[in-house]
Amino acid sequence: MKAAKDSLLKLYESMQRLRKFEEEVSVQFANGNVPGFVHLYIGQEAVAVGACSSLRP
Repeated sequence: MKAAKDSLLKLYESMQRLRKFEEEVSVQFANGNVPGFVHLYIGQEAVAVGACSSLRP
């Protein structure tokens, strides 16, 4: 089960990285440093990480 645990940990770390990135994007957008519109995915990290992880061989 070590491989499964390692895989789950990598998925969790990816979700955390995505959340931190989006939180910073939100701050930068609010400060006017990101032009245009920002559609945040906060709260949906598992969807993005799960979909992307299944695309890899």
